[in-house]
Amino acid sequence: MASLNITFEEAKREVKKLRRLIEKARYAYHVLDKPIMEDDVLDSLKHKLYQIEQKYPQLITADSPTQRVGGKPLDKFKKVPHQVPMLSLEDAFSLEELKEWEQRNQRLLKNKKRFEYFAELKMDGLAVSLVYENGTLVLGATRGDGHTGEDVTQNLKTIESIPLHLRKKSKYYQRAAKGRFEVRGEVFMSARSFLKLNKQRKKKGLPLFANPRNAAAGSVRQLDSKITAERDLDFVVYDIVTEIGQKEHSQEHEIAKDLGFKIIPHNRLCRNLEEVEKFKKHWEKAKAKLPYWIDGVVVIVNNNRIFEQLGVVGKAPRGMIAYKFSPEESTTKIKDIILQVGRTGALTPVAVLEPVQVRGTTVTRATLHNEDYIKEKDVRIGDTVVVYKAGDIIPEVLRVIKELRPKGAKKFKMPKYCPRCGTKLVKEGAFWRCPNPECFSVQRRRLQHFVSKGAFDIEGLGPKILSQLIEQGLIKTPADLFDLTEGDLEPLERFAEKSAQNLVKSIRARRKMGLGRFIYALGIRHVGEQTAYDLARYFKTLEKIKKASLEEIEKVPNIGTVVAKSIYTFFHNKKNQSLLKELLKRVELKEKGSKKSKIFGKSFCFTGALNSLSRDEAKEKVRELGGMSHSDVTHDLDYLVKGENPGSKLQRAKKYGIKIISEKKFLQLINS
Repeated sequence: MASLNITFEEAKREVKKLRRLIEKARYAYHVLDKPIMEDDVLDSLKHKLYQIEQKYPQLITADSPTQRVGGKPLDKFKKVPHQVPMLSLEDAFSLEELKEWEQRNQRLLKNKKRFEYFAELKMDGLAVSLVYENGTLVLGATRGDGHTGEDVTQNLKTIESIPLHLRKKSKYYQRAAKGRFEVRGEVFMSARSFLKLNKQRKKKGLPLFANPRNAAAGSVRQLDSKITAERDLDFVVYDIVTEIGQKEHSQEHEIAKDLGFKIIPHNRLCRNLEEVEKFKKHWEKAKAKLPYWIDGVVVIVNNNRIFEQLGVVGKAPRGMIAYKFSPEESTTKIKDIILQVGRTGALTPVAVLEPVQVRGTTVTRATLHNEDYIKEKDVRIGDTVVVYKAGDIIPEVLRVIKELRPKGAKKFKMPKYCPRCGTKLVKEGAFWRCPNPECFSVQRRRLQHFVSKGAFDIEGLGPKILSQLIEQGLIKTPADLFDLTEGDLEPLERFAEKSAQNLVKSIRARRKMGLGRFIYALGIRHVGEQTAYDLARYFKTLEKIKKASLEEIEKVPNIGTVVAKSIYTFFHNKKNQSLLKELLKRVELKEKGSKKSKIFGKSFCFTGALNSLSRDEAKEKVRELGGMSHSDVTHDLDYLVKGENPGSKLQRAKKYGIKIISEKKFLQLINS
């Protein structure tokens, strides 16, 4: 180091030149895929820069190429909130489902014109957010739960394809480098790097990664960035969060590339769903030729204004959908076939399998749907079968390899009586059901759903405790939960005086319930959270839902004939009517809200951190008072509630002329 003979002023000029040249080489290699120098030459330039910075440490900056690998390992990752939620995607598995998605969006906007789409290869990696301040990378975060992620900035800095500073030669630089600028993308590991990593781990006797996605995620979450740097990770951008004049999603990819980010060159603009289908089919066949794993195509409404108008449903944007490839398959043996009893009494045959890897996860059980499915496929215990993951989630038995069937393969026979309670089973369509509402399995499943987070959300009531309460005869229906006392609980195993008090307190705290949550908690077949809130919003009172005809229920947005029939049947069943009567003696149902409430019929969105209540509590309060809670800003929004450190929703709200109110004003509205 002492031999480096250079003055401070010379060093300043040299550092500037070296950084510019190294960045030029990075951009050419990672973004343009046109290397301009050999690796050894680039390493030599980086080493020279490092030597100069060591001699003059005052020249070191956060965005210097030498600062990609940090010093001391971290103790833990800090939690960081996302100013704009990182949403998940709904899945489609056929062109028919894709067309239904388009038709729903057209109905929502009352627009019969076909949308233009941007189709992107769906990387099998880890979604991250990158935040730049005045052009320099200041934060890199994981998706987390969509609202809060982990600060992994130092690890992401080790990835060469992530620019530490936005490209100054870009025609978009002045707009992007003005204050805060956020992009989102996917960290991934190439197939070649994945195989190399697992080979190294095998030599060291370490457990192998199941797939490149797990390897990428594990690498990003290393507390020591030096380990991350060794993992050969890559990064591509798929979204620009900050508005800098882009009107179409396809433009965002062009802008990102010009600013120095790597994009997937195969992504393309599609004029209609037929072109999307061709794109998907091509890459489903050609995916093996790619140097990385993909599991489908992401289809996005290209017009940003229309995309925003479509808004969000649940945790997914309506204007974007994941069109998944056909599931990956594998073979294994069936060790046994068992029966599961669901909350509606339906019996589902389940194949117990010899453990097998399917799409990177170990599968030990697979659904066989019903007795007819087993007969149609001629599935027997001992058979070698092909299993696959429907929607990459639920393992299923696809077919039997009969050539490998052993002599002792045993046929499955559906029992005549419930395996849990002994009640004679009844056939309803393709399914056998246990008609006994007192059946332990039915009771437990129904009660598990009733106390789950999206429903009554009763803390401390896990499956083991519920089983114990049923076995001891303390509860049979959800209504019985509200009659429990400390004296009932204290004699039971796992309960002491304090724990009994806490559970009773948790149950009593849920005696007041909003209509949407209440409907969901009932466990009506085919009715999820969103459908429950749709019903509550449409009918406003439980009494109106109970009296509604099948035709009236079918008029509720997003509810089809099958779901409507299930709802109608549930509320006209005498046992269910009796349960509702008992529940309403114990639970105060908060229905449409006071007609005088300023919340009633109004829609709200939240940005920034709230001090007096959580975001979920605020949303539920709005719903309880007859209002609607949205996850994003759209033209028809009534109020944007601004908390501390608001995100980009604030700018969009101003642009659309939406009324912006403080947390204090919001509290006044809900308490008025």
